[in-house]
Amino acid sequence: MPFVTDTHALVWHMTRDPRLSLAARRVFESADQGNETVHIPCISLFELVYLAEKRKVSIDLNTLLARISSSTNYPVEPMYAPVITQSESVPRSSVPDPWDRLIAATSILLKLPLITRDPALRGLDISTVW
Repeated sequence: MPFVTDTHALVWHMTRDPRLSLAARRVFESADQGNETVHIPCISLFELVYLAEKRKVSIDLNTLLARISSSTNYPVEPMYAPVITQSESVPRSSVPDPWDRLIAATSILLKLPLITRDPALRGLDISTVW
């Protein structure tokens, strides 16, 4: 089954952070082995740039992009009009972060479970893995 990832889950997988749950780790490891597909919302890449600039994460975007591009199991999903339109279905009162709203919208639009620890996203009416 394919999945969509939230930014923190992707970072934690790439950096082998112990905060990544066992269920999420299994999905990513399966994708690394070519058995699953984990879709990466384009907005997550921008969020990574932002977080790296603020020194909140220590991940090199070029290394991440090289790793992603060398695998068919981590497609980057574009941020285009349907995702933006779908983000209106994610209540700002529940999910105030615009990046998270676009990530959730990608999951909803693709009809795929979202890998996330974020309680606001897990509180939405979407399937999540954590």
